[in-house]
Amino acid sequence: MRPINTLTLCPGVLLDYIPTEDYKNASFAVGFKYKIRSGCSSADAMLSRLLFRSSRDYPTHTLFSRRLEELYSTSLSLQSSTYGDFRVATFQATFLDEPYVHGIPSFTREIVSTVAGAILRPVLDQNGRFPLDAIEQEKSTLLDQIRAIKNNKNAYAMTRLAEITADPDRYDVPDYGTVAEVDAITPASLFKRYREMLFRSELRFVYEGSLPADEIARLISELFGKILTERRPISGNCCTARRAPHVPILRVSEETDGKQAILGLSYRLPVGFAEVGAEKITMLSAVLSDAPMALLFSEVREKNGFCYSIRTSVRASSRNLIVMCGIEPGSEREVERAVSRVFTTVRTGKIDPALLSAALAFVKMSVASAYENVDSTVGYVLFRRLFKRPVDPDEIVGRWEKITVDDLAGFAKKVRPDAVYLLTPKGGCRNG
Repeated sequence: MRPINTLTLCPGVLLDYIPTEDYKNASFAVGFKYKIRSGCSSADAMLSRLLFRSSRDYPTHTLFSRRLEELYSTSLSLQSSTYGDFRVATFQATFLDEPYVHGIPSFTREIVSTVAGAILRPVLDQNGRFPLDAIEQEKSTLLDQIRAIKNNKNAYAMTRLAEITADPDRYDVPDYGTVAEVDAITPASLFKRYREMLFRSELRFVYEGSLPADEIARLISELFGKILTERRPISGNCCTARRAPHVPILRVSEETDGKQAILGLSYRLPVGFAEVGAEKITMLSAVLSDAPMALLFSEVREKNGFCYSIRTSVRASSRNLIVMCGIEPGSEREVERAVSRVFTTVRTGKIDPALLSAALAFVKMSVASAYENVDSTVGYVLFRRLFKRPVDPDEIVGRWEKITVDDLAGFAKKVRPDAVYLLTPKGGCRNG
C-alpha cells in the first residue's frame, strides 16, 4: 500500500493524503460521523441523496449532471449507514487526475469546489429551507424503497430481525425509517437535521492523487472553512453496551404469500465493530459462510440439504450476527438445530485448520480488493479512520493471522442466541 500522510487542517479535523501517480484517476472524499436520533432515519437517508442532486451554482439536477459531464464525466457517490450510536455520511468524487486534464485549469479545485458546493450550499427556498417540491420528490423515492422491502423476503426478514432485537432504550432501526417518519418530514425539520450533520459531526477528509499535499490542504481549508472552525462534534466511537440476550430466545413468526419460507437467526456479539477484538467477528463470519466450503454451507446446505440458501451477515449498528436461511415450510426447527450444531463445532474448537486457512485467504482477498483502485481505497480509508480502525493492510491482516482455532472457540462461546424470526407461507405447516 502507498504511504498515508495525515495532515491537521485545524484542531480535530484531519486529512489523509495518499500520493500516487499510478492511475489516471484521483479521488476525494469527506465523511461526517454524527449521532443517530430517534425519528431521523428517513431524514438522514433523504439528506444524502438530496445534497448530491443540485447546488446553488447548479440549481437543478439537469444542470448539476451537465456540470459533472463537463468535468470529464466526474462521478459522485454517497453512502449513509448506521454503526452503533452513529450515522456515517460519506460524499466522494472520483475524477481524472490533474496531469491528464486538458483545457480546464485548476481542475482538482473545480472538483472539490463542486463537492463543497453540493454539501454546503444546497438549493434553499425564500425561508432558507429545502424547497418543498424537492422534498416531496425525495419522499416519493424513499417511500418506494421502504415499501419494496416487503416484496423482498430476505430484506424484509432482516429488517424484522433488526426491529425485534433492538434495544428499546435506543434507536437504531430501520435503516430507511418508516412511512410515518417520511410523512412527518418538513422543510424545517430536514434543515435542522442537515445543520446537525454539518456542525455536530466528527469530520474527516481523504484524497488520493498526484496533487501536492499542501495544495489539497489549502483547497479544503478554503472551500470547507466554515464547518471546520464552527463545529461542536459529539464525541464517541461506536457501540454502547447492549441489553442482555433474551432468555428464553425471542421467537416471532409471520405469514406471507409465496411458497418458500425464510428463517432468520440472530446472535448477540460480545464486541462492536470499532472495539477491541472486532477482527474475530470477521473471521467467525468467514468460517461460517464466507470462505470456500464454510461450515454453514457445507454442513447445513450441502451435506444435509436442510435449506436452499444460507449465509451470515453482521449488523454493526446493533452488534448482531445474523444467519439467514431459505428453507422449506415446516423445517425451521430442523434447520435451527443444524445451525446450532455448527456453532457447537466452533465453540468446542473442532474447526479443521484448513478451513481457518481458507477463511484467512478470503478476508485477505477482501482487503486487497479495497486497495486495488483509488475509488475503493479512499472510501475504505475514510470509513475506517472515522471509527479509529487500522488502515494499513499489513496491520489489518496481521490481526487476523494471529487468530487461532482456540481463539475463535473462546470468542464463539460469548456469542449468544438472541432471536428467531420465521417468515412462512399462509396456512403452511409449522414445526414451531
